[in-house]
Amino acid sequence: MVRIGVIGAGFMGGMHSQCYALLPGAKLIGIADIRKEKAEELAKKFGATAYQDAQALLKNSEVDAVDICLPTYIHKEWVVKAANSGKHLLCEKPIALSLKDANEMVDVARKNNITFMIAQVIRFWPEYIRLKEIKDSGELGRLLSLALTRLSPLPTWGWENWLQIPEKSGSALFDLHIHDTDYILYLLGRPKTLFSSGTKIKGGYGHIFSLFEYPDSIVSAEGGWDFVDTLPFRMAFVARFEKGVVEYNTSYNKPFGIYTAGKSEYPKLGEDIPRVTDTSGNISELGGYYNEIKYFVECVQAKKKPTVVTPEDARDSLALVLKEMESAEKGEKICEF
Repeated sequence: MVRIGVIGAGFMGGMHSQCYALLPGAKLIGIADIRKEKAEELAKKFGATAYQDAQALLKNSEVDAVDICLPTYIHKEWVVKAANSGKHLLCEKPIALSLKDANEMVDVARKNNITFMIAQVIRFWPEYIRLKEIKDSGELGRLLSLALTRLSPLPTWGWENWLQIPEKSGSALFDLHIHDTDYILYLLGRPKTLFSSGTKIKGGYGHIFSLFEYPDSIVSAEGGWDFVDTLPFRMAFVARFEKGVVEYNTSYNKPFGIYTAGKSEYPKLGEDIPRVTDTSGNISELGGYYNEIKYFVECVQAKKKPTVVTPEDARDSLALVLKEMESAEKGEKICEF
């Protein structure tokens, strides 16, 4: 049994807590938030103890692992505190806003010999898992092109509006678009070149368009949260292979499709993931969150380091996002990584 403490009782803290509650190998011990009423509300729901002081949660010897669901700009502070307290760690993405902070987080986890994972959840999302299987197996031949999309209304739901403050969230480029940047790295590794362009909100990129060139394929990724509140959240991809196309779009009635000559298939993925009805935010299903949390718990139980996404992977994804920002700022193609 892995005994869990969650720091941060917002949307993501609630989503993660729901996943832990559904896993027989995990037990929620405590939930901390400086907003006492938020901690109490979530703790009551899942039979845990509420903490207004996260330090007190870290001092609880019953807690084996801590899940940090805090705003990005304080990730490093609490990762360092939790690692030095000897707790295993899951931390929400992105790892940080600077490579300096990311490297300090990687180093402190290594020094304390803990299981440390960044929640790059798209690596655990059923449709993206299937796409990687198809690409790696070669069952549809070589991947020729890939277009990824992630669009959202302006995020008004963050604590003290932190998501709309670029110094705290990095804006859509770091908080939203990094999902697809990370997946591109996972699928194909570092690109030969990239070129990015975007539009800014309050000094940060609210919308970004990036083009990644590889020796045998080309990848585009669009991410933005500069839309009106009535636009439904959407994530999508179209992958063109030599022998067919794989498509996913959350706005379709049949979201996932595999198209080959004379044949269309619409497999239902993630049927083994528990269904809940009381989630909130821009994602209404547990989806990859459950797979991600389950994997983290299994790593802690087995006393092994994560391999699906390592802390170094998360740092490399941040590094690539920073290159995208550099390209957009300079209006130039980037060829050195």
